[in-house]
Amino acid sequence: MLHNMPGLDEKQFLNEFDNLSRLQHPNIVRLVGYCHEIQKTFVNHKGRWIFGERIRMALCFEYMHSGSLDEHLSDEYNGLDWDVRYTLIKGICKGLKYLHEELRPPIYHLDLKPANILLDENMLPKIADFGLSRFFADKRTHITKSFIGTLGYLPPEYIERQIISDKFDIFSLGVVIIKIVTGPKGYIRSAEMAPQEFVELTHNNWRKRLQATSLHLLELYSKQVKKCVEIALSSIVADRHKRPSIGDIVKELDDDTETDSQILTTSSQVRE
Repeated sequence: MLHNMPGLDEKQFLNEFDNLSRLQHPNIVRLVGYCHEIQKTFVNHKGRWIFGERIRMALCFEYMHSGSLDEHLSDEYNGLDWDVRYTLIKGICKGLKYLHEELRPPIYHLDLKPANILLDENMLPKIADFGLSRFFADKRTHITKSFIGTLGYLPPEYIERQIISDKFDIFSLGVVIIKIVTGPKGYIRSAEMAPQEFVELTHNNWRKRLQATSLHLLELYSKQVKKCVEIALSSIVADRHKRPSIGDIVKELDDDTETDSQILTTSSQVRE
């Protein structure tokens, strides 16, 4: 439901609906319809009772059976298995790549967080809740005076100078990946430690769990854990120019996937 949005007229609403309806990707929540209703209402205006109009607008999206990602976050020792978490990370990254690099004009989400990542019945992730006016047709960097996003996922250049670019979402993505790998408190822990120390701690924690649950895939999964944490940490550096693009991140994950497939095949043959 869209509430109390000054300046949002019917034409703008329909334009935004048209834009969102064009989003077609396995890792983007699908828009299926809308409601735009005008009701006559009797209201008191400066001491006089007059007829006015109440406009109600809603966007309708596909239903996601497993809820939002924030309901499934846990530390390294509990909760989702590593292969599920890795699938979540890859899916979110591919959805963001679609928004940033495959759409024209591109979309910057500007509020990427676990609550805005929904999961279907197979636990596949889909980015949701785009809000309005997120399309950028020309410049890749903008300055805004309005507050957007969610504290804890905002990059320093936005907090300090209200700068918006594609690297805004990359910072948020880094925080999300850390929380997928290490749980809700993982990002705070990462801020209190040197990067390499955090990588080694997380890597060792996961090895302990994997030794008890997935011994035959220990080395493969351990490598994936380390890679994801390194990607996340590179995404949250203070200088936005040093953060990777989403294309670089997806390429790195895809390159690893090809190697991982070879390792899985070899592991299967050895066990046979």
